[in-house]
Amino acid sequence: MAEAQFFVGVHGVISNRGRVILLRRAAQMRYSPGHWDLPGGHLAADEDFEQCLLREAKEETGLDIAVERLLGVNKMPIRPFVQVFYACRTLVYQQVTLQPHEHVEYRWVTPEEMAAMDLIPYLKIALGRGLLNYVQSPA
Repeated sequence: MAEAQFFVGVHGVISNRGRVILLRRAAQMRYSPGHWDLPGGHLAADEDFEQCLLREAKEETGLDIAVERLLGVNKMPIRPFVQVFYACRTLVYQQVTLQPHEHVEYRWVTPEEMAAMDLIPYLKIALGRGLLNYVQSPA
């Protein structure tokens, strides 16, 4: 079997009070426009996973976050994409600011609410595999 090259996406499951932030992809996005996605992006050759996630979360949401722990890894069937998921939290209260050419809306949702949304394919798989089960409802 021949080896293949993969794109590595690093994604933050940024939670606050039992809810996770999701971003709705802009209509002009090439892949899965209009679908809901986690903050994150592709790993650059000169950065580690956590650096990538901190950079992408700040670019996409304006939020300063803390990366807490690795949740898991997912590989898309047939496609050359691998996603790495980290549990994250916000550091301070901040207003979310989106880049309109990438995302047009955000929502803080529970994993249960997420299941009913039009999710980007990798996120639907990750949710079904239980990678977001750590998010607890507030007491």
